[in-house]
Amino acid sequence: RLQGGTGGAPGELLFQAWAPPLGFSTFGVKQLSPARPQDPPGWPSGDPEPQIQNEHLRVLFDPVTGHLREIQNLAKGFSLPVFQSFHWYNASTGDAQSPQASGAYIFRPNSSAAIPVAKRVATRLLKVGGGPGGFPRFGGVSRCHRASPCPPQTALVQELHQNFSAWCSQVLRLRPGQPYLELEWTVGPIPVSDGMGKEIISRFETPLRTAGRFYTDSNGRQVLQRRRDWRPTWNLTQTEPVAGNYYPVNTRIFIKDQKLQLTVLTDRSQGGSSVLDGSLELMVPRGLLKDDSRGVGEPLDEPGDDGQGLVVRGRHRVLLDTAAAAAEQHRPLAQEMVTSPSLVLAPGAGPPLRQVS
Repeated sequence: RLQGGTGGAPGELLFQAWAPPLGFSTFGVKQLSPARPQDPPGWPSGDPEPQIQNEHLRVLFDPVTGHLREIQNLAKGFSLPVFQSFHWYNASTGDAQSPQASGAYIFRPNSSAAIPVAKRVATRLLKVGGGPGGFPRFGGVSRCHRASPCPPQTALVQELHQNFSAWCSQVLRLRPGQPYLELEWTVGPIPVSDGMGKEIISRFETPLRTAGRFYTDSNGRQVLQRRRDWRPTWNLTQTEPVAGNYYPVNTRIFIKDQKLQLTVLTDRSQGGSSVLDGSLELMVPRGLLKDDSRGVGEPLDEPGDDGQGLVVRGRHRVLLDTAAAAAEQHRPLAQEMVTSPSLVLAPGAGPPLRQVS
């Protein structure tokens, strides 16, 4: 999938792993039996209400549309309606106001309205069970579905797979002990044969009363308050209501009110904003058709090795906590995300040492 015509892995291997600080661990993998085919995502049936849960969070999904609907913090006893979906801005190629096109250096949509990728998504609920005492079965995993859910404390992972379109999908994931919801998105190749460049965003919508304020980090360290359509040292005349409110997000962006805070951690630097009260959004891949005349000399439309366009995968981690306590989680988790272990795959038996510290 990620490698175009050369991809297409039929399954995914899941097991618990551990590596020491400043060291490494190696794991050997051998196929013991043929893989069972997985059911493709299907349209939500309307009941029962899909959900995934561990000891920290319960995550609910709309039984009709398949979208994320609510996050419940079980440890502290509160919940927040959260709607998440993918949208795209139509990239400007220049207009009467300005000839400036959207490109590699310039983000300039031709409208403030973002277009949903899908109003209804196909879904598949997957709960992979562990062995006795919650440890994984390395000789095979069990798939537990709605009719026979795995207990939250023994499931190795719980996932809801969402298929927004042929070029946009997502896996929402909870593991035991994980105080955040992981969203692994896959986007591309972005279709531009209709002559419209597309700037794809992941948007989270909540009822939080944010009064035009949101927060982004500065190079992974200091957190800065941002105010929509405002600058601290001069009177701003806003001519770009979307692009003029976008800021760099290196590790995290969040919105909050007097009580609750919703934080999204990123695995790479992205553009982000809150163009509507109670919402936040992050830019994911872009597919453009015109150069912005800032030095690159070509549109942002890489064809990839197979000529069909690039497929990009990334992760967001979503934290829901009280506004007073949120920093205790998002600061160390952001550092953990940007300093995650490096994974190396190789054929053969591997090095003679299985673990070095």
